[in-house]
Amino acid sequence: MSLRKSALRAVQWQGAPTAENDALSHGMAMVAVPVAFGFLGLLVDGWLGTGWIFVALFAAFGVACSFGSAYYRYERRIAQHDTGKPWSRRQDRLTQDRLTQDRLTQDRLTQDRLTQDRKEALG
Repeated sequence: MSLRKSALRAVQWQGAPTAENDALSHGMAMVAVPVAFGFLGLLVDGWLGTGWIFVALFAAFGVACSFGSAYYRYERRIAQHDTGKPWSRRQDRLTQDRLTQDRLTQDRLTQDRLTQDRKEALG
């Protein structure tokens, strides 16, 4: 067995956090993104000589991105967890009903346009 494989086995143990459920990596991302964007804003401010405007704007954008990432990560995990549960079936059925209604509406609009084009062509 190679040294690399034994080292990999030593790191991988039962119950070890993965990239998807590692709270430390998510926490670091929540901090690192606004700090990185703030630093980028500092560079832009230094280049343009505009005080602290871009630091504040870029850091705020980084905070919004961090929270957006956390929100969508949470939504994905909840959707995976709720798959096949009774309360998610109703939601799936509602989504299918909305898609069907959207298709019917689109078909009606297409029919109306075709009818109007025929009327214009004839008259």
